[in-house]
Amino acid sequence: MDSKEFGLVMAQQLLAVEDLHYGWWLTEDKPSIAALPAAQERYSQQLLDIIAQATADLDRPARILDVGCGTGRLLQKLLQQGYQADAVIPAPWLEARVHQRLELLKPSYQPRIFATTFEQMPVSSQEYDLILFSESYQYIDLEQGFAQIKALLKPQGRVLICDFFRTEHHGDGQPGDKSFGGGHDLREFYQALQTHGWQPLLDQDITEHTSPNIALLDSVLRQRIVPAAGTLDQYLMSKKPWLYRLIKWLFRKKLQKLAFKYAQGHRTAEVFSRYKNYRLLLLKGIS
Repeated sequence: MDSKEFGLVMAQQLLAVEDLHYGWWLTEDKPSIAALPAAQERYSQQLLDIIAQATADLDRPARILDVGCGTGRLLQKLLQQGYQADAVIPAPWLEARVHQRLELLKPSYQPRIFATTFEQMPVSSQEYDLILFSESYQYIDLEQGFAQIKALLKPQGRVLICDFFRTEHHGDGQPGDKSFGGGHDLREFYQALQTHGWQPLLDQDITEHTSPNIALLDSVLRQRIVPAAGTLDQYLMSKKPWLYRLIKWLFRKKLQKLAFKYAQGHRTAEVFSRYKNYRLLLLKGIS
């Protein structure tokens, strides 16, 4: 299990949720673990509504590719709504959860689950009407990704991206800088769209709807995980002080980085909104 998969699995287990995304929070919402499932359901429904509109003119079930499908929750919804949906998931633990979900669902269309990265996914033809990236585009190489999209997407197909990007403030050295990793540079992304011939049909800034999740995660980390880790730290120090000191010294840089990111109060909605811009985009190729 690599660090990316570890983070997703930990979030899923700590918050007891099946969707691995930020959710869609309303202005009046107070972020809480109890309210998280409703926010995540709202997020998924937004994507499903856009997919329905983008494929409405087809006289057959739309062919969808869900890239980075997590535990398969949205894939399940697509199949239940009659889409012929396949998925890409490179993380073994999450892949196993997808197969478990499909075994219980028993859909009429048997989806293909590609246990690989999007860039390494085998290409047979331009077969998909829509390719979906739900908080997975940040992991895709820009150049290789556009080439793969072109190879997999039908000529009139669409690309739906819902993910965050780095803002112009990235690297400014202010408090909280680099406390959030991931995401392509937004300006570079827009330049790549022009270079590769893509036009946004929809381009919406939804940062205000997703950033409240940061406050929720921060409260879980600082009020529950950090105190529990402190208790464990004291226990291990009392049992094997010399060995434990050696281990902490060997991993001191990693521990310092984790402390900066998760235990010093930088992971707030305000800091996230400064360094990340969360966008909802529907793209079409320029003829």
